[in-house]
Amino acid sequence: MPTLNIFVSFEFNKDKDLQNSFYEQARTLTQHRVRDCSLHETYPDENWKNKARKAIGRCDVVIVLIGQDTHNSPGIIVETDMARSLDKPIIQVRPQGRSYQGVTRLREPIPWKWSRINAEIDELSARRS
Repeated sequence: MPTLNIFVSFEFNKDKDLQNSFYEQARTLTQHRVRDCSLHETYPDENWKNKARKAIGRCDVVIVLIGQDTHNSPGIIVETDMARSLDKPIIQVRPQGRSYQGVTRLREPIPWKWSRINAEIDELSARRS
């Protein structure tokens, strides 16, 4: 299985635990080899935007980890707009047992179940091949 470059979009100041959990689980629960292409700094200066555009441009998939305020996060909105303009597939993932709202103009969130995440990545990869 080829390595997938995944850009994980999450609210940096509030949801680092979600990002850490995602990569920790990915090590054992996905058949894909996942490489982290995410930025590890906060929004919003111009330098950040340039780095984000380059990182998203190098990725294969953007995954939005939905936390309590994801739908209002300016950084996530900018990142998903960049991903859309670069024609990158976007998957929104909602933690189990949470009813948090995702980014409204994107596809409906899927539950944080690795069988669903893997199936979604497989489907997107097949469409792009």
